[in-house]
Amino acid sequence: MEMSASTISLLVISSCVFWSSLYGLFCYLCPQRSYEWNCRAVTLVHAVTIVVMSYIFGIYYNPWPFTHPGGKSSIHEVYTMVVCVGYFIFDFVWCVWFRDQESSVMLVHHLITIVGILAALAWEHSGTEVGATIFGAELSNPLLQMRWFMRQAGWKGSFLYEVNDFLFLLTFTVCRIGLGSYFLYCELLHPLPRMFFKVGAVALYLVSWVLMVNILVFTSRKYTKMYHGWTGKTVDGPHGQPLVDRNSTVHAKEDERVRMRNGYAAVDG
Repeated sequence: MEMSASTISLLVISSCVFWSSLYGLFCYLCPQRSYEWNCRAVTLVHAVTIVVMSYIFGIYYNPWPFTHPGGKSSIHEVYTMVVCVGYFIFDFVWCVWFRDQESSVMLVHHLITIVGILAALAWEHSGTEVGATIFGAELSNPLLQMRWFMRQAGWKGSFLYEVNDFLFLLTFTVCRIGLGSYFLYCELLHPLPRMFFKVGAVALYLVSWVLMVNILVFTSRKYTKMYHGWTGKTVDGPHGQPLVDRNSTVHAKEDERVRMRNGYAAVDG
């Protein structure tokens, strides 16, 4: 079943309207919550939805993406990409509007994703690898959102919080860096995908490495402080100033955090 360009355009617009309306609904139902809280609620709904859709229609009932990229997109792949790109357009606009709260890396990540999906929809090809990329990139996203919501609920430092942090780091590393490296290798060597998608794959892979470095820097600082807090050692900062007292837990600024959404992470302090 083939779709006309006007039909696909209408579906993309409808997807944007849906995610924007869901955000508006959260703002209406939860007026006491911040704009970011409501946006992350939408992000969590999208993350769970798109992980299920991209696995079923992009992995399970699809040609193996490592060996068959660049083929004609199926109707299920089109629906998956439409749902995903509508959300990313909504979130891109949200990030631009609240620019002071986000990094430019987030905007670059979103822009590459939007352009890549729209190109796959326009050319009606490469839905297989785009769907697989969506699955691998979004698989860790629910963990990111749960991390933020647990912090808001005062669960930071709890057992569940630390387990969630570890699972996020593991999932992100395995999917984006481990499998992502091999997937990029297969995409670049295969003759069928257009050069546009190969260049896009390289760009998204480089963004993943930027995010990975940010996450590793934060993780190293976090667990180093935790270790010294448990062993009672003092960690010296600039000019010999102690960052962690011998008989105290880790002292951190109240606003120190990792802002992460859609696979994005940046250290704030």
